[in-house]
Amino acid sequence: MKKYFILLISIVLLFILIGCSSTTISIKENNQKEKYSLREGDIIEVILNANPSTGYIWQIVNIDNLKLTLVDETYTAKTINKDIVGSGGNKIYHFKAISKGNTAIELIYFRPFEKELLPNKKSQVNLDIR
Repeated sequence: MKKYFILLISIVLLFILIGCSSTTISIKENNQKEKYSLREGDIIEVILNANPSTGYIWQIVNIDNLKLTLVDETYTAKTINKDIVGSGGNKIYHFKAISKGNTAIELIYFRPFEKELLPNKKSQVNLDIR
């Protein structure tokens, strides 16, 4: 009887752990669709083409901090040839879904020193957190 009880507890714990696992959803700049569905606790990875050597940067202009939190942001240079300077790469943002609802992440690609010009690019990721 004790063996069956331990087996039952193990199975229940396994299902709890499977249900609590988070998923990472990767969204590339040219692969944005209308709306992405995800669960609370999931990670959203937004990958944007970038070349900071030109003076352009990506900046978050709109995020609902009650539904999403920025986990980290990094830049990864393309590895075409390590001797080529200024070849560009990817700006990568990681966000964590923290509460249910519809929301969006809006970003712009611009040169901060060119205040009178419009952004070179805009990116918007629409999310449905369940």
